[in-house]
Amino acid sequence: MDMPIILSKRHRRPRSMKDCEPGLPYNEIIENGKRIDLCHDTQTKKYVKKIEIPIDTSILHSKLLRIFPSLVKTYSKHLINLPDSITSNNDQKELEFLEVQNIIIGGGTSGLGVLSEINKEEKTILISSDIEWNTHIPYPLPQTNKDEFSKLLKDIINENKDKILEGVLLGKFDEGIGFLTKSKILMIKTKRIFLASGGRYIPPIFDGNDVPGVISKNLYLRYGNQLTNVIALGNTDDIVKVLFKVEKRIVINNGILFLSKYYRELIDELGVEIINSNNLQVKREKGGMLKITTDERTFSSNILVYAIIKQPKIDHSYNIGIPYDFNEYFHVYMPMHSMDGKAYENVYIVGGMRGISDEYTSFLSGKTAVNEKYLDEFINNLKEYTYIYNYYQQKNPKRNTSPYIYGSKGYVCECEDITLSEVKIQVSRGFSKVEEIKRTTGLGTGDCQGKLCTYSLGSFLGDRQLITFRTPLYRMVI
Repeated sequence: MDMPIILSKRHRRPRSMKDCEPGLPYNEIIENGKRIDLCHDTQTKKYVKKIEIPIDTSILHSKLLRIFPSLVKTYSKHLINLPDSITSNNDQKELEFLEVQNIIIGGGTSGLGVLSEINKEEKTILISSDIEWNTHIPYPLPQTNKDEFSKLLKDIINENKDKILEGVLLGKFDEGIGFLTKSKILMIKTKRIFLASGGRYIPPIFDGNDVPGVISKNLYLRYGNQLTNVIALGNTDDIVKVLFKVEKRIVINNGILFLSKYYRELIDELGVEIINSNNLQVKREKGGMLKITTDERTFSSNILVYAIIKQPKIDHSYNIGIPYDFNEYFHVYMPMHSMDGKAYENVYIVGGMRGISDEYTSFLSGKTAVNEKYLDEFINNLKEYTYIYNYYQQKNPKRNTSPYIYGSKGYVCECEDITLSEVKIQVSRGFSKVEEIKRTTGLGTGDCQGKLCTYSLGSFLGDRQLITFRTPLYRMVI
């Protein structure tokens, strides 16, 4: 899988994207003063090799810099990999104010499920960053034919084209909920909100977890699913979905496994081999292949695909006022909601925002949020085809160790080059909260603003509270 490779900010390590969601690490580069989207631009040059400089960020808190503050300027200018210039942006975006009855944030199967049930006479807008991609179902579904389901989703889009806009959520403002589209900034006031913006696969932590070729399930299904020399790493149903077309049906797991009834049986049917490892190491060899070393075995592979657990985008829900909790069994941060998806009056959580990864069950969650007649069917599918069903059944869940930890080394925050070793040093100094580690190391302050690293850090620490996700949630070029 040929991927654009660039150098990291502080340690100058070769890196590449892990997922194509806007705003995540290494999805964008500034080249000759211009911003380039690496997910869609294949002409980007690869980096020029430079000496790696793995300076611990704790140096910024040293007494030496208090005595000689001018050293900070030298450090920033010569030792951090930053663009020399940025071309001024002359593309002025119009600010538009709208009032609607319903707004659907996200265009995955759950968002389209909502759209299919809403009264056609009601003024409704669905905003999504890549809605056509969400109709692509690359693996079999247990409940229905995947091609027929894909066609159903496309039909919903075609029937509602006048209600669909491409854009990303900026967050909550005094004037309404803000969105960034290609040509405008929209401020929308609405009577009902359906939060369908999905979940993410947070990168696991192990020695070499930042090397190019370690990618999320989402990126693999988008660009790399023609490759068959693939090793999978994960803890849930989601990782099994990677294995339908690969040569070796192997899953590396750290002893924590969450499987629905259906996928537990499918593992046996497919002949999947599960290899336990708590001391994983990955190296990128000269030819671009990955050398993957577990506790007892070594593999050579084009890529390592991970899917630990589907983590709802708490940055979205928290920003618009929905509280969340940390489940110690799944190690998932979950927006507060009822079984029908209701968070509070006229605000609903659906699909991946509930940790649901099965596409058809996600679709039913959207329909259920609008029409309660689908509730029983939704619950039955949730029970049979998702591991997250147990989240709703547990009153006093047992505490698991973090499913993200596959070794004692690795990067927690790739934007700012913060390693697990640096985090452990801060913990030994008495800092045990995500917010405290953010303040003492700079973790979560880079390009993605904590959209990945704060979740794995929170899981490692067992902290029930992440950081404050402020508006704007995504970068605005002004």
